[in-house]
Amino acid sequence: MSFRSNALAMLTGTVMAQALPLLAAPVLTRLYTPEAFGLQTLFMGLAASLAVLATCRMDLALVLPPDDGEALALVAFMAATTLATCALTWLAVPAVAAVTGRELPLAWMALLPLMVLATAVFQLATGLAARRRAFRQVAGAGVANQGTYVGAALALGLAGTWSLGLVIAKLAGQAVGAVLVWRTAAAEISAAFRRRSLAAAMAAARKYRQFLVFNTPYSLVGSVARDAPVYAFSAFAAVGLAGFFGLSRTVLLAPTLLASNAFSQVFYREAVALKGSPRLQDLTVTLLRAGLLVLAPLFAFCAVWGDALFATLFGEGWRTAGVFAMVLAPAAWLAVQTGWPERLFEVNMRQGVSFAVQLTSDAVTALAFAATFWFTRDGVVAVAVYAACNVLYHHVYLAAIFRISGFSAGLLARTLLAGWLVFGASCAALAVIRVEGGQAGVAGWAPAMALAAVASAALGWRLARHGLRGSFAGGLR
Repeated sequence: MSFRSNALAMLTGTVMAQALPLLAAPVLTRLYTPEAFGLQTLFMGLAASLAVLATCRMDLALVLPPDDGEALALVAFMAATTLATCALTWLAVPAVAAVTGRELPLAWMALLPLMVLATAVFQLATGLAARRRAFRQVAGAGVANQGTYVGAALALGLAGTWSLGLVIAKLAGQAVGAVLVWRTAAAEISAAFRRRSLAAAMAAARKYRQFLVFNTPYSLVGSVARDAPVYAFSAFAAVGLAGFFGLSRTVLLAPTLLASNAFSQVFYREAVALKGSPRLQDLTVTLLRAGLLVLAPLFAFCAVWGDALFATLFGEGWRTAGVFAMVLAPAAWLAVQTGWPERLFEVNMRQGVSFAVQLTSDAVTALAFAATFWFTRDGVVAVAVYAACNVLYHHVYLAAIFRISGFSAGLLARTLLAGWLVFGASCAALAVIRVEGGQAGVAGWAPAMALAAVASAALGWRLARHGLRGSFAGGLR
């Protein structure tokens, strides 16, 4: 299949997968408390961090080996590290509870290792599917994952209020997705176990040690830093604020996950093939420009009308989540633009650069957020500091991507400037509508959303005619 066909398959599946929980959110926020959402967000953050240790991010290396034998050796290595991580997690959860003196829900002792296992299997099998360009199957597994989560969460919520209902639903969805994507790579995984060899597995791990040395700590630190507000809120017994943050992040990062899930693996595979060709810069800049300009009006709408939108959709009790969304909107808009081109670090085997940028940024962000919340006890102010740090990080990260890839820094600067001009103009226009309109509720934000959608569609149409068409006509088929 072509790049566009693969991207379309992943885009379609990812849109469906992201749409399901978002469409169900107005119902779920009325079935579950902010504390339940906070507990789910904390659980998923811990599981994501542990899954990094389970795979050592070697799943990203599976598209690189020139022969299948070497890829299968990596699979065997990841199988061993996954089982070891799950076993240690099973022992560590009660140990942490005993040391800290905090009573954790007993279900965590069983659910957390299972979630780590399901997440690691999904990532491993997805890496193998990307090697074979089986993107349709991966997209289908993602839809099944989210569909199962939504169905289970609704069923448990309607059956009665249960703080762990969302956690159990997340595990059920991840397990179904893992089983389905496993089936697409069952032959390769079975072959890896039949041909298991400790020497071959260690040899493959040494050859691709860049992923272990850089991607593992990079992803782990990134996961912890991304959830720093959740951990900090939970540590200060403000699990409700963690729930508000979790919902706002879920809504705002839906486009980021969409772009990352839809384009990251496809772009990665294409970038490996186009490495050293001018067409790779053309493809990267074209996608970056499209993401910045087309999404600017929509994220500007969130920055101006977020509180009113959340209060209407999710209930007045979730207005604080909308305020969080307002201050996070610029950072979330930029996050869409770094979710897929980061694969260029792996293509160029320069993970050390991404690790240095990520580690420095994450340390500063986490410390800045924790210090702000410690001194102010104001969640909005702390989240605003967190967002500002992330805005700076995304600029530095994109600059690093362009530098290690040998792309034009001037071209990046012009592209970013154009994006910020559109974002600023959109915010100004929407702010005028809010100040002058005087309408509350749906009557206020609905026309503003329609205007933002029209502006976004117009920019997309213009790019499709004058930018994207010309870029893809060069042979990216």
